Amino acid sequence: MGFTLQGVGPFLHWMTLGTLCVFPVLAAFVVYKLGSLPGSIGRSRGHPQADAINICGWMGIITIVLWPIALVWAHLVPGKPIAGPEPGTIEDQASPMARLRRHRSGSRTAKRAVPGALAPQCLARRVW
Repeated sequence: MGFTLQGVGPFLHWMTLGTLCVFPVLAAFVVYKLGSLPGSIGRSRGHPQADAINICGWMGIITIVLWPIALVWAHLVPGKPIAGPEPGTIEDQASPMARLRRHRSGSRTAKRAVPGALAPQCLARRVW
């Protein structure tokens, strides 16, 4: 029994050579796109620190740790809350935090609890 694919041998050699030439170019293109992705997202969103995000994205390609940080940083907008409605809007007036702030601001004159008042009860019952 001999090698039955001898007729395909020259084609396989050329295919291997083509793969070895194309793969590094493709890998370099992917690295370039991934390195510039956080910076381009920051620029397209009008982020004031887009240049720093771009540098962090390129350093993240080298260190791997900084790249996800740069990607999140590119999506954040400075001065805007990360979650929830804008402060002062109608949605904010109905939120539980806004009600709590209003309640606390209205009860400034109320008697404040002593910070250690509950400590003896916890020690006596061994709660923890």
